[in-house]
Amino acid sequence: MLTEWLVRRFVSTPGNVSDPRTREAYGLLEGWASVVINLVLFAVKLIPGLIIGSITLVADALHSLGDLLGSGVIIWGFKAAARPSDAEHPFGHGRVESIATLVVGILLFVAAWEIGQNSVLRLLHPHPVHASVGLLLALTATLPVKEWLSRFARDLGGRIDSSALKGDFLHHRSDAIATGVVIASLIAGRFGLDWVDGVGGLAVAAFIAAAAYALTRDALDPLIGQAPSPQLVSQIRATALAVPGVDEVHEVIVHWYGGFLVTSLHIEVSDALDLTSAHELAEAAENALTRRFPGQAVVHVDPVNRAHPLYAAVHSFLAATVPTVAGAQEFHALRIVGHERPCSVIFDLKADSGQAPAAAATIRDALTAHFPEVAKVVVNIGPRFVY
Repeated sequence: MLTEWLVRRFVSTPGNVSDPRTREAYGLLEGWASVVINLVLFAVKLIPGLIIGSITLVADALHSLGDLLGSGVIIWGFKAAARPSDAEHPFGHGRVESIATLVVGILLFVAAWEIGQNSVLRLLHPHPVHASVGLLLALTATLPVKEWLSRFARDLGGRIDSSALKGDFLHHRSDAIATGVVIASLIAGRFGLDWVDGVGGLAVAAFIAAAAYALTRDALDPLIGQAPSPQLVSQIRATALAVPGVDEVHEVIVHWYGGFLVTSLHIEVSDALDLTSAHELAEAAENALTRRFPGQAVVHVDPVNRAHPLYAAVHSFLAATVPTVAGAQEFHALRIVGHERPCSVIFDLKADSGQAPAAAATIRDALTAHFPEVAKVVVNIGPRFVY
């Protein structure tokens, strides 16, 4: 398989996708492959397009040029993202990947606008466009090439979980679809339907604009601070739970800087542990996380007395009650302080922000009504960005 051969040839450690240098190698491989192929496609489309005067074909050539320029930006982005951290950027330069994707999206929006304007003018003032059979065959031959390039970008982007490469996949796929539109409009021109050239140009502009929207959306999300995927949160929890002595994991917070992950979380441990043992357990969880995920992890310890006489009953009551309360999602970090009579119950609640206060009050009232020995209930409402 060509993709596997290229990866083995140009990526020295293909399996170590958390390493910034490996990510850079994947990005450069896709970027340079795209530059070479799109340079050829640009020439194949532009020269005939200018000769026969087809706005649709010229637009498609500019689309390929946009792919070429976009790949150049991606190459720059991956090289910049691989730079080590410095005093001004202590978390590294990983988010440059997203900046590169955003630049490509903006360039595509500009190209779509220009092509759309010229296509409207061609609709208003159509003129005959005659494409030879040889040109139609040459354009048809570019379709499988572009389709392979799009799948190549998608494959490599999936291996390193790169929004830049996944965005380039959309870019290449839209170019292949646009070329199909070009071929159809040129065939229509051979039958005297000159106005189809302008319509085809508008269709190509629409494809470019759609690709631009997808790219800018995917670029802005990590720059603004997108939520971690459920799969990533699940992997983080599983990694910490695998450490002996960790009973539960919650309050997971994730910041992603390209190839650098900053994670913080709470672990529940037995309150019978002394301070030194609890600290060592937190460090063990941190080390497990940094071995599994590139970056830095900070672990907070919550001591929990599961041996308290009321713990099992209160936990079961909350497990049955919380799902029935409007806006409430889940609870964790249940702690019972004091002797059985009286005692205080403390727990964390995850709830919809607008309904959180009412949900907390409802659960608090239900708990004190069911357990008269509980003198006080403290409900800590978790913010939206914890998982």
